[in-house]
Amino acid sequence: MGSTEGKINHAKEITITAGTTNMLLHTAVHALIQQFLQKMPVGESDISYQQEERILMLDMGRKYYSKDTIIKLIDSMCLAQFNYLQLHFSENEGFRIECNTAPEVVSDEYLTKDEVREIVAYARRSCIEIIPDFDSPGHLKQILKNYPKWQLKKQMRNGELKNDESALNICDPQAVEFILSIYEEFAELFAESTYFHIGGDEFVNFDEIGLYPELSIAAKEKFGESAGAIDCFVDYVNQVSEKISSWGFVPRVWNDGFFRFNWNEQVKLSEAVEITYWTKWNKNMAPLTTFVEKGFPIVNFNDSYFYYVLGENAGYTYPTYDKIADYWEPSQYAYGQQIAEFTPQFPGVALAIWSDVPEAKSEAAVWKDVSYLLFAMVQKLTRNVFMKKEDIEQIMSAFFRI
Repeated sequence: MGSTEGKINHAKEITITAGTTNMLLHTAVHALIQQFLQKMPVGESDISYQQEERILMLDMGRKYYSKDTIIKLIDSMCLAQFNYLQLHFSENEGFRIECNTAPEVVSDEYLTKDEVREIVAYARRSCIEIIPDFDSPGHLKQILKNYPKWQLKKQMRNGELKNDESALNICDPQAVEFILSIYEEFAELFAESTYFHIGGDEFVNFDEIGLYPELSIAAKEKFGESAGAIDCFVDYVNQVSEKISSWGFVPRVWNDGFFRFNWNEQVKLSEAVEITYWTKWNKNMAPLTTFVEKGFPIVNFNDSYFYYVLGENAGYTYPTYDKIADYWEPSQYAYGQQIAEFTPQFPGVALAIWSDVPEAKSEAAVWKDVSYLLFAMVQKLTRNVFMKKEDIEQIMSAFFRI
C-alpha cells in the first residue's frame, strides 16, 4: 500500500490499515470524525489525498502568536489531516524568535528557542513537520532599521537616491554574509525539517528594479554588459539556495520575481528550489505553465482562495468554508490557472495566514476561523465533502470544549 493511501473497514468493528505511521494516523483521524458524526459508511472505504503535502502557513512575524495558540493550531491541523506547519517568523514589522546572531532585531514579543523546540516536538508527535520561513532579500525592514547602511538605494524621479527600508543591498558582501548567518542559526534550530522557505517575493517593485543603480552596475560587472538588475536578484537567491541545500534542506521560494515577461535574465534560477505559487496579479509575472515547463516542483498557495489576511488588507477578503467547499477544486491554482493531472511536480497545497493588520483579529479568532477552512480543504483533497459547517461546530465543541 502506498504512503498516501489508507483503508477503513467498518463492520462489527472498525479496522484501519495504512502503509506508513503518518498515513495510519491521518486515516484513523478521518475515521474518528466520521464515527463521531455518525457518517461512517459500512464496509471498506479507501482514504487518499490528491496531494501529499497539506500546509498551513502562519505569519508570526507581523503578529505575535503564543506557543499555546500555535499548539492549538497544530491540534486543528491534526484533526484536519494537515501535515506541514510553515512558520514565517520574520517580516517588515517583526522578528519573533530568539536570535543570538543579532538579538537587536528581535521584537519585544517573541518565542524563545526552547518554546520553538517544544512546538517542533509537539508537531512531530502529531505527524506534522515544521517548515521554517525567513524571507529575504525583501521584507527585511525590522532587521535593516538596525543596519541602514545595508538598505538598497532607489533612484527617484528627481535623481535623488533614497534608501529602500525593506530591501537588502545584495551587492554588499557584508550585508549578504550577515543575512546568511541568520539563516545558518535557524538552520540549526530547525535541523529536523525537510524544507526551508527563503522568500524571494516583493524584494522591490520588480517592474522598477532597473531604478536601483547599485544592482544594474553590479550585474554588468559580474555577468557582462547584457546583464541587468534582475540578475543580481536571481544570483542572490541562488546563493541562499546553495547554502540552504548544503545544510540539508530543500529551499522554497515565492513565484512573483522569476521568469517575468519584462526582464530577460542572464542568470537562471537554481534547479534546487521549489516554487510556492501564490499569484499572477501582475501581467508580467510568469504563469504557472512557465514553472511547469521548466520542471520546478510547485506548491499551490492560491491567493484567490487560501489567503487569510488579517484586516482584509490589500484587497483580500476572508476566505470561507463555503467558498472552498463549493467552488475550489484541487486542480485550480491562482487566477484560475489549472493543471491537467496530479504528478509529483505538484506535491501540495497551502492555506496562508497573513497578519497584515495584527489587531484585526485575536489569536483565538484566527485559530477558530482557520480551523473551519482546514476542514473544507481536506474534504476536497479526499474527494468527499461529507461535513457541513454545523458538523465542524460539533467537532470543535467536542474536541476543544468551546
